[in-house]
Amino acid sequence: MKLEDCIKRIDRYMHSMDNHPRLVNVRNQEDMKSIYTHFKVGVNIFKDVSDYARNDENPSEAALFDDLRKLTGTIFVTGFTTFYKMIGEQKLRELLNKLVALTNAKLKIVVLCYQCEKFLAFSDSRYRTWVYDVKGITSTNPNLVFVSPEMPDWDSTQSIEGIQNVPFFIEQNKCDEVHVKTTKTKNNYNHSLFDISEQTKLFDLLLQIDPITNTLKESYGTDEQWKKAMTEIKASSWTEYIRKSFGAVETLHLALPDWNSAKDYTKWLYFIALKLYGTPNNAYMNMAVESANSVDEIVKYLYQCILEVPCSDKEYWELYEERKALLKKLCCNDSKQIEDYCDWVMEKESKTLYYLTDATKKEINLIFEMIEKYADDYSKDELLGVLKHISSDLYLYLQNYDYKHELLNDYFSDYKYQKVTNKITTEFRALVEKQAVDREYLRILPARSEKTESIDMQNTAVYFVDAMGVEYMAYIMSLCREFNLMTYTTLCHCEVPSITSKNKDFVEVFENHGGVFIPDKNGIKTLDEMKHHGTDNFDFVNNHLPTYLYDELKVIRKVLEEVNSKLQKYDRVVLISDHGASRLSVISGQENKHEMNEKGIHSGRCCPKSEADEKPSCAIDGEDFWVLANYDRFKGSRPANIEVHGGATLEEVVVPIIEITRPAAIYEFKMSTPKIEYSKRKKNAQIKIYSKIKLDEISVAISGSEQRIIAHANDGHNFTIALPDLKPSKKAYQVDVYVQDNLIMEGLSFEAENKDFKEKTLL
Repeated sequence: MKLEDCIKRIDRYMHSMDNHPRLVNVRNQEDMKSIYTHFKVGVNIFKDVSDYARNDENPSEAALFDDLRKLTGTIFVTGFTTFYKMIGEQKLRELLNKLVALTNAKLKIVVLCYQCEKFLAFSDSRYRTWVYDVKGITSTNPNLVFVSPEMPDWDSTQSIEGIQNVPFFIEQNKCDEVHVKTTKTKNNYNHSLFDISEQTKLFDLLLQIDPITNTLKESYGTDEQWKKAMTEIKASSWTEYIRKSFGAVETLHLALPDWNSAKDYTKWLYFIALKLYGTPNNAYMNMAVESANSVDEIVKYLYQCILEVPCSDKEYWELYEERKALLKKLCCNDSKQIEDYCDWVMEKESKTLYYLTDATKKEINLIFEMIEKYADDYSKDELLGVLKHISSDLYLYLQNYDYKHELLNDYFSDYKYQKVTNKITTEFRALVEKQAVDREYLRILPARSEKTESIDMQNTAVYFVDAMGVEYMAYIMSLCREFNLMTYTTLCHCEVPSITSKNKDFVEVFENHGGVFIPDKNGIKTLDEMKHHGTDNFDFVNNHLPTYLYDELKVIRKVLEEVNSKLQKYDRVVLISDHGASRLSVISGQENKHEMNEKGIHSGRCCPKSEADEKPSCAIDGEDFWVLANYDRFKGSRPANIEVHGGATLEEVVVPIIEITRPAAIYEFKMSTPKIEYSKRKKNAQIKIYSKIKLDEISVAISGSEQRIIAHANDGHNFTIALPDLKPSKKAYQVDVYVQDNLIMEGLSFEAENKDFKEKTLL
C-alpha cells in the first residue's frame, strides 16, 4: 500500500476495538520519518529498542514484553527489527511471531518494522491481515564498522555511541557506512544480516580518513603516534599535515630535522612523510627510505645504503655527496651508528677509502689507516681524486704550490704525500741525504732577516705562528681564496738549529716598525705544541698514524679566519713563522752513528758542539751546535713521536712570510685569442689575455700544468703569453690566471691548430 493509505489504516486501528498488534513495514528513511512525524504526538507512546538496553548492550526482550502487557493507550515499538537483524534471521522471525500473536485489551500496539517484508509473510493468514506493507524505494543498507571506544572520532556525522543506538540511526539516516563506538566485536553478531567490519586499531581508522595511508604499514608507528597524527589528519589530509610540518612534500630532503635535538614525534612524522612521498630530488635519501622500516632505521640506512653502491658506478659520487650533505644536516653524531658503519665498511678492503668522510673522528682515523695500508694500490692522482670528495682539507693540503724552484716544488710535493701516507720512499730519502750535503736552500732562498726590514708595518697586524713551515702553503692559499684575500709571499730560510730561541729576530724588527702582534709577540704556540705533544684526540702510544694533521689544518684555518676578521681593522696582516718541522724524520727513526761528546737535544736533531767532535758530513755548523740536515738523530736524546724540529731539512728550515690584504680591485680577464694557429716547428704559439684593470704582471698556468708563465703588458692591459711547448696532439686548452700568488680566474679557454700539419696535408 501507499504511505498515505498506511497512515489512514493505522489511524482507524487506533480508534477501533481491535486489540491485535499491527506490524507496519517501511522500506526507506523518508517513509519512517513521515510515520514518526504523523503519530509522535499527544499521548501516543514511542518506545525505541534503546529504551530496553543498557549502554552498549543488547536490548532486553523480556522488558519489552513486560511493557506490552502492562501499558495502556497506543504504543509504537521502533528499532527492534533492525537490531534483531544484527542478531540474526532466526531470532528476528521468533520476535516477529511473538509480537504478532501478543494481545492487550487496553493497548494498541504498532510495531514499526524496517525492510522486513520477507519476514512478515506469516503462514497464518490472520496474521497477514495485521501487516501493513508500505510500497516504496528500498534504501541501501549501510555497512557497520565497529570502532573501539578508545579510538577518536573522525566523522561525527557517521558515528554513533553504543550498539543500542544503531537501529535508530539506520532507520533515520541515509549513509553507506556507520561507525559504531562499541565494545562489541563482529564475533558477537556472527549471524548478522548487515555487513560488519571492525576498526579496533587507529591505523585502520587512518585508512578510512586518507586512502594514501595504504602505502604505509601499521608497524611503522605505535597507537599513540597514529592517534596524534590522526587528530591533525582528520580535518585535512596527510599531504596538508606534512606540508604544514615540513614544507613542500617534493623537497622533504631539505627539511631534515636535527636528529640530536628533534622531538621523538617529529622524527617519527618525518619518517612517515618520507615513506609517503619519498624524495624525488634526492636519490640517496630514497634508497635509505626504501630500506628503513622504522624511524630508528632512517639514520642507520642513511649511513649504510652507500655500501650497496659500487664505487665504480657512474652515479656513485653524486650519491656520496648527497649522503654526506644529509648526514651533515642530520647533525647526528650517533657513536653506535658510526662504529657500526666503520665495521661494515672494512669489507671494501682497498676501496674502503671511497666510502669514508671526514665528518667523524672515527672515520678520520680510518682514512689515515686506509691510506697507509693501501697507498701502494693507488696512484697519487687516484688518491687525490678520492680525497677531493672525502676530505677537502687533506685534498687542499696535498695540492701543489709553486715555490718558484723545481727542487722545492718536487721536494714539498713528495714530502706532504709521504707525511699523509706515513712512509718514506727510498728515492726521497736519497734526495734528503743529497740536500744534507748540497744545502741548496742556502743558495735558493734568502735568510729571513734579509726580508723583514722591508715589510711595511703601518697599520699592520702580525700573526707569529710557531712551527708553521711552507708545507701548508697550498692550504693557506686555498683558504685565502675562499675568504677573497690577496697574498704576497716571500720564502726564506731560518737560522739553524731550527728552534724558536734562534729565530725570533723578526719580533724586535716588527715591533720597532709599528707592527701589532696578535695575540702577542710570543706567538701562537698551538701548532708547535701539537707537533710536540699531540692532541686530546691522538694517542701516540697506540696510534702511529698522522691523524693529528687534521688538527693542524684546523689551527691554520682558525688563524686565517681571524686574519680575515682583522682585515676589517688593519690594512695588512703578516703571517710569519720561526721554523718548520719534520714528520719524516720521526718516521725514519734512525740514530746517527757518529759518537759526539755531548748528548743530542731537541729529540736528537742537534747537539752542542765540542772541540773533540768530528763534524758529520750530514750536519751543519750552527754556531754552538751541530745540526743534522738528514733524517738521523744524535744519540742521547729521547726520540720524538709526532714531529720534530731543530735540524736542517728543508721542511724544518724553509719558512714563509705571507702578507695578506683585501683585494685592491675587482679582477676581470678575457681571452683575446679564443682560436690560434701556430707552427710547432717554429715554436711560435702565443695567446693574448686582456685585463680590465691595469696590472704590471700576471702569470698563467695552461691546462693544469704546475708551471706558471709570467707575462707583462706595455699598456698594463694587453698581455701576450708565448707558449713554445704546445702539443700538436691537443687542440683545446684551459688557462688559469694568477696575480702574484693568487689564483684569480680559472678556465679561460682557447683552441690551437698546428699549421705544420695543415701544410703537410696539402703537400
